[in-house]
Amino acid sequence: MQKAFNEHKHHIVISGYISAGSTIKTFTFADTSWNNVTVEGEAGGKAVLENIQLKFDGELLSNGTNISNIVVKNITFRGNISVLQKLSGADTQPGGIGTNYLGISFRRTTNALVDHCTIYDTSDDLTCVTLGSDKITFQYCHFYFSNAWVNMNPNPIWNWVGKNQDLASERLAMVIGANRNDSYEYGGKMLHVTLHHNWFGPNMKGRPLIRGFVHEYNNYFDNSTGRSDQYNANQIGSGSVIYSEANYFYKTNQSNQVGLDQNGDSYKFYERNNVYNGTTGTSQKGASFPSTTNFGYTYTAESASLVPSDVQNNAGPK
Repeated sequence: MQKAFNEHKHHIVISGYISAGSTIKTFTFADTSWNNVTVEGEAGGKAVLENIQLKFDGELLSNGTNISNIVVKNITFRGNISVLQKLSGADTQPGGIGTNYLGISFRRTTNALVDHCTIYDTSDDLTCVTLGSDKITFQYCHFYFSNAWVNMNPNPIWNWVGKNQDLASERLAMVIGANRNDSYEYGGKMLHVTLHHNWFGPNMKGRPLIRGFVHEYNNYFDNSTGRSDQYNANQIGSGSVIYSEANYFYKTNQSNQVGLDQNGDSYKFYERNNVYNGTTGTSQKGASFPSTTNFGYTYTAESASLVPSDVQNNAGPK
């Protein structure tokens, strides 16, 4: 895989299991020479990248220029818990290889598709869309944390953003927009993201945290393990515009929760035809979809009642 990257291959096929060993490895696609790249697992669903992050990062490019046209599909991304437990020092502080370890990250990237991937047990969010990225779709993906992660022993204390926390409690799915200034309303009308037929959970603590223009439909938010400290599914952030429809929320806690970077920040939250089964806590109720809603593409949302079966049977590598 390193050889393919060094040779600037634009179609990389993963066969079987590849591990970074006793460290964490990030492949950074950092300029427009990486436009039009596909990284995919071969058919059969056995492609695994362990302790490896794919980072599409155009933040050093000139303003207005993003990396574009990226496809990642049919791969399982997983963290090795024993390796993460052994990290120490700068690796576990803000900016460290542990605290910045995701499966896939998009920063200043436009037109990307993540299709039939599984991401679990990474020590930051499982994935992110930030820094003015735009037109990103996640479909038929599974995001979760294992029981081994929840029960890890020893359970080290790390510092992600100036606050110490135990590693086992850092179980976050996805962030869309890094902060208030990197949001749809306050950051230049970018961060259009579509989430459909994804499986979030089990063992999730929270998220997606959304500061973008996000259309989410037919996703399964799964707290079937019944943990009382979770699962705050949709975290509605500053500058967001969220359209949520025909999703299935199962035993989630505070299923839609507003959390703004500054008091008075704007947000818009619309919903229709969602199912809330066994949910707890107080949840934000969305407004009705506007009659003029137009996402720029055609789609058909299936009944939310069909979502758990469809998503569990079809999400992840095949």
